[in-house]
Amino acid sequence: MTLEFTKLFPQVQKMGELIDKLDFDLTDKLQIARERFADANDLDDLYERIEVVRGKDVSGYRGAAPLDPPYGEQINLIYPPPLMPSQATIIAADGSQVYPNEQAPIHYYLLNIGLYIYHHGIDHIPVQMTLPKLYFHKDHVHDESRRVISHRTVDARRTVREMQLLAEHAWKLVREGAHDPLIALYDNHLLFWANSDVTDSGQIMKDYQGALTHLHDSGAILAGYLDNPFRSRVVMRLLYLLSLRDEQEIKAKQQDLAMGGDLEGIRDVHLFDSVLEPGERSAIMVQNSPRNLSYKQRSPNYEIAFFYVKVANAFQTAIARVDLPVWVARDPAKVAMLHAALLAQCTMQGRTPYPYALTRADELAVVTSKDKRKLEELVAIELRKKGIEPRVISPKDQSKIVARSDKRVYELRSDLRSRSSLP
Repeated sequence: MTLEFTKLFPQVQKMGELIDKLDFDLTDKLQIARERFADANDLDDLYERIEVVRGKDVSGYRGAAPLDPPYGEQINLIYPPPLMPSQATIIAADGSQVYPNEQAPIHYYLLNIGLYIYHHGIDHIPVQMTLPKLYFHKDHVHDESRRVISHRTVDARRTVREMQLLAEHAWKLVREGAHDPLIALYDNHLLFWANSDVTDSGQIMKDYQGALTHLHDSGAILAGYLDNPFRSRVVMRLLYLLSLRDEQEIKAKQQDLAMGGDLEGIRDVHLFDSVLEPGERSAIMVQNSPRNLSYKQRSPNYEIAFFYVKVANAFQTAIARVDLPVWVARDPAKVAMLHAALLAQCTMQGRTPYPYALTRADELAVVTSKDKRKLEELVAIELRKKGIEPRVISPKDQSKIVARSDKRVYELRSDLRSRSSLP
């Protein structure tokens, strides 16, 4: 049975009436944020406030902070579009997966990583490759309790493999004499964390950090690209912090500080969409959090910084957040080359201002439903060779298949005389 839209229509209308009665106008809050942003010139005062929120008496501040001295800068600085280097090598990685099916007679999962290498200003054909890997050993697919690993565990392992392959092929490009700068793009934030509900979370974090070290040693300019950072409000929390008078008020308003205070509801993208012109970027900051502190404690080079940039093409603009390790953030020349490369990449594909190399990497990595069915068929063939029935479908699932499958349509013929009326 299909969804009864006749019953939904009046509910949707009621929702529309409710929207008309609510005030979604954030203009006043945005103006306050703009004014505080414009006045944020005193870096020493900012360092003092950050010192307070990092103390034992204050908890829950997950806002932005400047880089440690001497690399910190005013948070209201805006950088114009830099010139693109005449030559550059850009390598992008993305991945997808097929999760294990707990009801299947044999458990396995697939990670498929797409890598795309683009040569800017060089007469070389782009290099593209897919690197699929099937995991089926019981130690790979089960946890210590012999249960099938969770989707979150597969996602975490995919993240690690993406970064490992990005590092491996960055080194390969270096050995082959790739043109500088070598820019490595990753389609997600860099502040990765495997929680305790992820199987082997400790080892996963070691492997991820090892991949970061490998990339650092290669000399690559690493960046994580987030094309829709709508949830981020770390700069809003920082601007609210700047409005508090002194240490006593900061400690008294810890809960408000965690929520953004009088700027609650405003996101970072709202501010930077209003203050940045196409091609411009914000100052570089870091996020104050226990996770980022753990990266920093491993080595100051591995703390994760970020900036916002307004990418654009001939049709539209978009605000993106760019994560970068501090080893990149501390080098103005590398930051400028990364900034320029991202702007150039975002002009290359029609109406969508998104890095071209990351788009191609995603296309290479995606596992379609057709691909998944083909993989299942290949596995089924191997199972049948061993005398194992590959598909075990429960009665409930069988009934669903019958009910949702294509149905044959029968038509009543009114032009035929009944059998009894025939001569």
